[in-house]
Amino acid sequence: MVLTQENNLETINLIQKLVMPDLAAASPDAPALIQITADGERKLSYRDLRALIDKAESRLQSCGLKAGEKLLILAPNSPEVVAALLAAFRLGALAVPVDFRMTLPELTNIAEKLAVKHLLSTNSVLQQLKDDFSAFANGHTLTAIETIENEVPSQSVKEREKVTDHRQLTDPAFLILTSGTTGMPKGALHDLHSLVHNIKELAEMAALTDGKKLVLPVPLSHVLGLEVTMAALLGNGCVIIAEMSVEGIIKANNLHQPEFLVGVPTIYGAILTLPKELIDLSKAEVLLCGGAPLPLSLAEEFEKKFAKRLNNGYGSTESKIIAVNLEGPRQSVGKVVPSCRIEILPIGEEANNKPLSEGETGEIVICGPTLMLGYIGQAEATAAVMRDGGYRTGDIGYMQDGYLYVMGRNKEMIIVAGNKVFPAEVESVLRKCPLVKDVAIIGVAHSRLGQIVKAHIILGDEELSAALTAEETKKEASAKAKEQLRSYCQENLKRELRPMEWVFYPASHVFAKTFSGKVDKKQLS
Repeated sequence: MVLTQENNLETINLIQKLVMPDLAAASPDAPALIQITADGERKLSYRDLRALIDKAESRLQSCGLKAGEKLLILAPNSPEVVAALLAAFRLGALAVPVDFRMTLPELTNIAEKLAVKHLLSTNSVLQQLKDDFSAFANGHTLTAIETIENEVPSQSVKEREKVTDHRQLTDPAFLILTSGTTGMPKGALHDLHSLVHNIKELAEMAALTDGKKLVLPVPLSHVLGLEVTMAALLGNGCVIIAEMSVEGIIKANNLHQPEFLVGVPTIYGAILTLPKELIDLSKAEVLLCGGAPLPLSLAEEFEKKFAKRLNNGYGSTESKIIAVNLEGPRQSVGKVVPSCRIEILPIGEEANNKPLSEGETGEIVICGPTLMLGYIGQAEATAAVMRDGGYRTGDIGYMQDGYLYVMGRNKEMIIVAGNKVFPAEVESVLRKCPLVKDVAIIGVAHSRLGQIVKAHIILGDEELSAALTAEETKKEASAKAKEQLRSYCQENLKRELRPMEWVFYPASHVFAKTFSGKVDKKQLS
């Protein structure tokens, strides 16, 4: 069906700007994508991007991809991945980008559980699938992403008149995994209508407009990476695809002096440890931080060193990005996009659904048109979080003077003798201690108090860290670190917030992280 309904006209125009980018660009020859590689740079104008999308569409068509079918995309960020996503939007297919660091068993599990028949990946991954997972290879169409560049667009692509082959603008267009790569994966379904209006709001809020450059070191399989890329293209900006390392980010930044930098807290934390003169942030206007909670101590130290503010963002795989802190209080995640509103509800299954007053703490509920359609194939899980027109985030926070504050996850909250303790609050204080390089707080059961706070500490003190690595001095080093940190906590934390159990690691240790950059606390005990 050709989408020409009057009430969908704005949505259609926005989709056209994405999937036929040369038609709406201020200048078709303006830069759209720049990929930084070890060998140099690859630049694509908006005209070039349109040609690459045409090639991707033709390649996917020749592989049999049809409207409504799923396309699993597993590859590092590249212009071809961007083009494949936009080509899938054109074809009315369901794009399923997944983290390229995923293992082959995880990939095959997801493909099987989601009933995916079409896979777009790199030559090396596809060869491994053919060699080690012959059943997978025989039952699916396997397309090498490297073949897109040399594809000659078919006549049907050249004569395309429709913006998209989706029957309705609210049909599922892409799926982002929220968790689970070994069991039944939980994937959030989204449509093009909500996507384009959300990224339009974000681009307008952050003034991401013509010619502004954005460095992207975040996977396109993550809602943060996908949305900021699409927002930049919708705003006629330029996305600089950096290698996903601190060195790669610095290289891309120093070469192109972007107005926008995107990263997770661990990226900014790594930059903070480097000499100031190694990175030039003089042109930066927005340093968006998302994917995981931004520690206040990191934000304060970063601004003190670089005279640049980290701009906290907030959202989820289920809601998309719905808030950015451009100029509000540092503890907040900013103001929400105009189309959304926040309700704060009492915590707990037995609590009523009457929204709490301003300043009162409860569960954050996001209401508005940015929300997912639901979890694919999981009606019960969808019903548990999508209730009464809102998405129950599981995050605890409050609203004050128009700004949203997030205190932590409900499931991570620790109840010490009836007192609520949020790990982020304790972590933020401990990170300011000179002994501490990194910290992760969890709750553990206690026979008398119900739960107590347990601290996993990576030591930043060189002497103690070195002593911790030698068997003969390990016990003494732990005792010394514990004594000093307990004294620090007595001066800086309320009684119920103070850790009662401690685990220490040398400075070389790194906490296990999830694909989104969060500390994987399931690995801690």
